[in-house]
Amino acid sequence: MTASVVIAYHRGLPGLETQLDALARQDYPGEFEVIVSDNEGSEVLRRFVDSHPARHRLGLRWVDSSGVAGTSHARNVGTRSAVHDFIVYCDQDDAVHPGWLSAMVAAGADYDLVGGPLEAESLNDPVVAAWRPLTDPAEAVVLARFLPITFGCNLGVRRAVFDAVDGWDETYPTAGSDVEFCWRVQTAGYTFGHVPEAMVAYRYRTGLRESFDQVVDYAVAEARVAKQYGAPGRQWWWLPIHAAVVVGLCPVWPWAWSRRQRGKWVWLTGNLIGRLRGSVRYRVVYL
Repeated sequence: MTASVVIAYHRGLPGLETQLDALARQDYPGEFEVIVSDNEGSEVLRRFVDSHPARHRLGLRWVDSSGVAGTSHARNVGTRSAVHDFIVYCDQDDAVHPGWLSAMVAAGADYDLVGGPLEAESLNDPVVAAWRPLTDPAEAVVLARFLPITFGCNLGVRRAVFDAVDGWDETYPTAGSDVEFCWRVQTAGYTFGHVPEAMVAYRYRTGLRESFDQVVDYAVAEARVAKQYGAPGRQWWWLPIHAAVVVGLCPVWPWAWSRRQRGKWVWLTGNLIGRLRGSVRYRVVYL
């Protein structure tokens, strides 16, 4: 199977270089291309892509997706310009492992939608890597006690399936778009496969404030998707448990003064606030 790799781009230099280097080290023996879908409309990026030393090895191309802001639009434009029938997505600031594309393409022969795990150790300071928990690489992530998902930075889909479900929902410009896409594909009757070998090194945000804003956005968007698909979510009694953990890790206590503990607290607190905010905004219990 041949493959097209789509990267949604916005103000991603010089970090994009790390991802392109990782793609150039893939052990995949087949034909593939890499499409950088430019949601910024950057001439600097276009010149960077046109002159990149690995452009022939990667089949590297630039496409303009600056007409509508958002990752979903960039992925749609990139996908619709692809020449191959299997589409895989990764992000501009991460780094796919060497066997990533081989594993994704192999799984794409058996499933309509595939995805793999993330790891935080390769690209992050150990303190920052401890802020946000990741699931067991052997298991798919299941949100709201509904259906499994994979992240937009590590997702593969057959082009025919992408077309059948009308691509990424651009009313979800960033947060929640991958959850919505995965659930829409599966509820349309297509199959999902988790691929533990398709590992991606995931880069965390390093500021406490930006980490807080990110997790709040995630939780609010997840509440919207849960409402849209009628996902059962967690029971109401999770709220006091979550709140108790937030209080127990609060940086006012001496055992939570370290930057490692403050980061964990920010992530847990932001998740709780986002769930409450999303529950109110979308009139759904998403706790």
